[in-house]
Amino acid sequence: MTLDVLGQAPGELRASVPAKAPTGWQVTTTPRSPLRIRSLRLPVQKTVSVQVTVPPGTAAGSYPVRLMVEADGAGQVTLDATVEVRPAAKCATATDKQCAVDLSRDMAHDGTASTDNPGQGDFDGSGWSYDAGLLPAAGPVTWDGIRYEAPDPTGTAANFVEAGSQTLLLPARSHGTLHLVAASRNGPVTTALTVRYTDGSSSEVPLKVGNWADQAPDGTTVVLDMPHRIKAGQGVDGPPVRLFGSSVELDSTKEMRSLTLPNDRRIEVYAITLS
Repeated sequence: MTLDVLGQAPGELRASVPAKAPTGWQVTTTPRSPLRIRSLRLPVQKTVSVQVTVPPGTAAGSYPVRLMVEADGAGQVTLDATVEVRPAAKCATATDKQCAVDLSRDMAHDGTASTDNPGQGDFDGSGWSYDAGLLPAAGPVTWDGIRYEAPDPTGTAANFVEAGSQTLLLPARSHGTLHLVAASRNGPVTTALTVRYTDGSSSEVPLKVGNWADQAPDGTTVVLDMPHRIKAGQGVDGPPVRLFGSSVELDSTKEMRSLTLPNDRRIEVYAITLS
């Protein structure tokens, strides 16, 4: 993560950025303290990169980390952050060199409803949802030769990962392609995913996600076409809606560690498979 330090002084301001973390943890800031801010009475901002190293074997849970900015003649400024430690997702099914990722722990949005209970879900934030009866049952499903793990479409179960800058920890192994099933609301989205590898490197990969009631954008496919959707308080309603599939290339010479979604809550991820 990064920390922006804004300082103002008659000449040069020397600021330190100490940190408090659980015992055994290491917090490294770059550039190291003291941070030299040549102000000359003007406000000047410097960006500090913060790396938190968690000891192996740390139990799953949430841990506090406090960052402080201190300088002579100025009050201390603090920033509290929470580091969540959790195990990586697993392959729900693994066949033919394909890993259908179990995203159940990361799903937090119910985007489906039924004719009997049209108000149970809300995919687009305005009361419209996918018809649960038109989606596959929870478990393996194959589209375009790729085997995915479908979430539970029934009741109030969460069945989409709503993009909001979160990082998904994935099975740490080498893969050549990431296959993603998703849809967006309120217009198609052109964005990027951040892929991180176990060697510390990362890359940005482009992504297009189609609006659920439109045609597939270039470079994507329709994996499931449904003749209607469900409206809260009403039931069956048009227009037809879809789920879209896309594939992004990975560096197969490295082990993938995680995938960071863009900060765009219009994007709803339904399934991911690595191959």
